[in-house]
Amino acid sequence: MNSQLNILSLREQVYTYLRNQMSLGVLVPGSTINIGKMASRLGISKTPLRDALIHLEVEGFVTILPRRGVCVNLLELRDVRNAYNAIGMVESSIVMDCFDRIEPSHISKLEELNKIMTQDVEKNDFTRLFNTNVQFHDVYLDISKNELIKKFILPIKQRLYDFPRQNYIYDWEIKNCDEHQQFINCLKQGKPQKAAKVLKDVHWSFEYQKNFIKKFYNIKE
Repeated sequence: MNSQLNILSLREQVYTYLRNQMSLGVLVPGSTINIGKMASRLGISKTPLRDALIHLEVEGFVTILPRRGVCVNLLELRDVRNAYNAIGMVESSIVMDCFDRIEPSHISKLEELNKIMTQDVEKNDFTRLFNTNVQFHDVYLDISKNELIKKFILPIKQRLYDFPRQNYIYDWEIKNCDEHQQFINCLKQGKPQKAAKVLKDVHWSFEYQKNFIKKFYNIKE
């Protein structure tokens, strides 16, 4: 049992290490991972490394190529489209289902986080923007008490910001904060359908955000 727990812990550590390497720009889209060399460098067997890579493949970060190693995936426009559509459907559904449990304290927290995001954008300080944005959306995701939902959505959001990006678009980020405020206003007014619509048809709508998305990711159709 202890051996199994140690293997599980090691797999999670390797997974976290690889994700950090992506976030730091050491592992970049289009690069390959040699399992043997990576395992040797980390001083581990190939088993926990393969397990971590399988986890990353399920989340869309890599593709395991039999006898050819592992490729770090490029983020293509269709991937962004699928991610936006999936997140929009899930988040809007949660708001509708859990609206009765959204309390004034939740709304206050949303306003506080959105204020922080707006201030950071106006100062061109994007260092904590992604994490603050995740916290904003987690305020109402956490109300669902469905841990599977968070496990489903977070990797998708991480995939959208999978590698270091310096091309934050001021106008888009300000617009996102404005959409957050529209969402908050709908909650204050007791209008769950309108709040869900802001999420699904505006904030997480690929078509609505398409021009900014193409510019941000520098990818063409």
